[in-house]
Amino acid sequence: MSAAELTRSVWDVNADDYPADAPFGERLRFLLRYAILAPSSHNSQPWRFRIEGRAVHVAADESRWLRAADPDRRELFVSLGCAVENLVVAAEHFGFDPAVSYPDGGTERIATVTMDDGASERRPAAPFDELTARYTSHERFDGTPLDSATRNRLVAAVEGAPVALHLVNGDAKRAVGELQAEADRLQMKDRAYREELGHWIGLGALGHSWLLARVGQAVVAHLDIGDREAAKNSALVESAPVVGVLTTASDDPAARVETGRAFERVALRASAAGVAVHPMSQILERPALRRRLASELDFDGATPQHLFRLGYADEAAEHTPRWPVESVLDGE
Repeated sequence: MSAAELTRSVWDVNADDYPADAPFGERLRFLLRYAILAPSSHNSQPWRFRIEGRAVHVAADESRWLRAADPDRRELFVSLGCAVENLVVAAEHFGFDPAVSYPDGGTERIATVTMDDGASERRPAAPFDELTARYTSHERFDGTPLDSATRNRLVAAVEGAPVALHLVNGDAKRAVGELQAEADRLQMKDRAYREELGHWIGLGALGHSWLLARVGQAVVAHLDIGDREAAKNSALVESAPVVGVLTTASDDPAARVETGRAFERVALRASAAGVAVHPMSQILERPALRRRLASELDFDGATPQHLFRLGYADEAAEHTPRWPVESVLDGE
């Protein structure tokens, strides 16, 4: 774990400070200030970056891998995909033509983003300004439905990607709520899961003050609060007008990274429309429940990779802290 301290100051990045006349490497380092604002599971921020010429290599920091919650690294790769997408959106904004490739290098090199001079890959645009405005809401939504135009804009965010977005409501959403409650009870019975979650709460990664973080760590790590979490989270699902599920045809690392990229595009568009987003991973962290979700929602053989609530919150949440670029950049 990096010795650098978590800070919210990184959210204050200003596009007007972009060093347009600086050497290429310095410009790429500026773009990484947006990449680190990406969402990640438990706000673990499991990324490492290395600049090499006109390319940024993205690798996994396995010291931040959630071994109990995410034994198959699905959430690790999804989180890295979110950071890749932030980097791509920022690169496009500042006039680069980024191309993303997936070297077969295990977790040592998940993706490479090359700032090509050729044509950009054709994909739906994401609103650059939302990179610093987007937030995750853990509160109940007010139940206001998403209108058809907003739903269509969110679905369009994944056009051309090897990822499908399913917007779930009605009886299917109630089935998700029931699975969520079951997943919470199972996870909270797992001591290793509780201790791991408590560790990240205690670090302050979820944004609590030092005292609340320590109290939260003790409660989660030492008490089985499954029933409480089940009731709370199933109510959160019920309050959402829509639950989003991203699926892929395959289940390899590249598909999971692409899921993260697609999710971030959806989240940025949602933010621009005033729609709050809240990822909920517990169902997908239990293999049997993940299969049941796929069966009950009938994804036609596709694999569910990411699940999240969409809706309207009464007020914006505070941004969670991040480790600064310098602590996640190799070769400096």
